[in-house]
Amino acid sequence: MPTDVSDVYAVIRSGGKQYRVSPGQRIKLERLDGDAGDQVTFDDVLLVNGEGELAIGSPIVESASVTGEILEQGRGRKITVFKYKNKTRYRRVRGHRQLQTSVLVNAVNLGDQSWTAPERVQPEAPAAIAATDETADEAADVPAASAETEDSEE
Repeated sequence: MPTDVSDVYAVIRSGGKQYRVSPGQRIKLERLDGDAGDQVTFDDVLLVNGEGELAIGSPIVESASVTGEILEQGRGRKITVFKYKNKTRYRRVRGHRQLQTSVLVNAVNLGDQSWTAPERVQPEAPAAIAATDETADEAADVPAASAETEDSEE
């Protein structure tokens, strides 16, 4: 297993397009079936480069695959389609948003070798959040005290 997985990459084909992917990379593809959290496997691998090995398919590498996890299903940015014919007052404006799937690439596999993404470390809750909980308790006591002082002034 290589020490630096950023040197490992594969070229996959999905949705009629080709993508260069590495373990740990997030990519947006044409819409794939599945929900967030589902695992996907791409078998149309055109090229794998890892640990000094270069495998080029003709057209695909038979023993290669790329696995990933669906992060979310969404839509791309809006594009405007404008049709116009001069001298005839013909104008049509339509908008379109392409359906997309965001995928986190987990591993690139070639035969019996596998290169995986480094473990994602979940950040701990910052100390500022814990401090706001304590000040919220103190703030709850303050209005009660100020209400008593207002009653005594009357």
